[in-house]
Amino acid sequence: MEMLKQNKGILVTIGIFIVVIFLYKIFFQSENVTIPSELSASSIGDDLLKIREELQTVTLDQSVFSFPGYLLLVDFSTSIPQQTTGRSNPFDIIGRD
Repeated sequence: MEMLKQNKGILVTIGIFIVVIFLYKIFFQSENVTIPSELSASSIGDDLLKIREELQTVTLDQSVFSFPGYLLLVDFSTSIPQQTTGRSNPFDIIGRD
């Protein structure tokens, strides 16, 4: 408590500084929103088309599957038994199935 009393001036100065920065951000800083000038329907998906073309050029070396390390892999998967799905009408009143 003594330390707060001794440093009261510094704490008040920091508080005022924070309030001034907050008020400046609210009232004086303008929002710079950049809007692309040439945005057309044909240019929206160009990046996706480029990625698709790059993925189509990828090839997998089939010799990977003949390495001894790959051949020693063991399949630990388990089959999931067929289960009944939820209610016939999920929006019906609970208790009336």
